[in-house]
Amino acid sequence: MFLRKLLIELLIFTIIASIIWFFSDIYVASSFIYGASVSFFSNAYSAYMMLFYRAKSIKEEARRFYIAEFGKWSISATMFALIFLKLEVAEPLLFFAAFIFANLVAIFFIKLKFRNNK
Repeated sequence: MFLRKLLIELLIFTIIASIIWFFSDIYVASSFIYGASVSFFSNAYSAYMMLFYRAKSIKEEARRFYIAEFGKWSISATMFALIFLKLEVAEPLLFFAAFIFANLVAIFFIKLKFRNNK
């Protein structure tokens, strides 16, 4: 389920970037890809840390949650800094919109999973 969710998210981001590339240029589409990739990689790390390590107690589970969230925000901040320092972002507004959109897609899949488990 975890890998399938990630593949579907990647497919959604690729299709949207292709549409943006078709109607605009590659630099605008790359801004979308950069923003979506920041969210995708940080959320993938957080989900990996939460799903693949089984805790033996509630205290250990809470500790794992804090480690996953700290890693998620650390990856996000590092990727934001590296992208703005090393890569050319043609549309910063689209970059941040893609970041927010990718987070909303991840939330949608989480809600969908909990709805199906009930």
